[in-house]
Amino acid sequence: MTTPIPLRPSGVLRGDKAAEITIDAFIDLQCPHSRAMWPTLLSVMQHYNNSSVSLKVHLITLSNHRQAWDMSLGLFAFADGDAERFYSFATYLYERQEEFYNAAFTDKTHHDLQQLIADKAEECMSINRRQFLSRMNDGDIYTLARTPIRYAATKSVWATPTVFINNGGNVPLNHQSRLADWQGTIDPLLSIEKG
Repeated sequence: MTTPIPLRPSGVLRGDKAAEITIDAFIDLQCPHSRAMWPTLLSVMQHYNNSSVSLKVHLITLSNHRQAWDMSLGLFAFADGDAERFYSFATYLYERQEEFYNAAFTDKTHHDLQQLIADKAEECMSINRRQFLSRMNDGDIYTLARTPIRYAATKSVWATPTVFINNGGNVPLNHQSRLADWQGTIDPLLSIEKG
């Protein structure tokens, strides 16, 4: 069975959609390696703020990260199509990731998880809790959360974080890479574009 046509392309964009250098990052909210890479991704975009570089984050859920799916629904509901809200709340959640690790939820329920997500949304920004929890269960939010994993399958992504630059998958960067490492990969590409 082929992947259905999504309502919109996968990913949440930061930067120019027509950028010459595109970064696609497949991450999981419960993945500690994704958490380690997150601040570096933001630093990369800050560094290349005035350059033709874009970042598109594809939020996927790995099977062993039981809370990540609902956290993703919460993130998409919170952002509600606003990329800056998405990036802001993702940062907030990564900073509190240990609160929704599997061990923290050994004896907790799905209701407990949804309440935790609503708590985090309220802490991050003033929201209407009832509307937020309802929005998490809307069909379009489900589709937004489901689309990235289907897209990831077309790119043979099976682990997080996984990065593509200009659709190339042999990227010498990982969760331990720092801004200087990213510059070493991106700067030569920008030089080619200018030349």
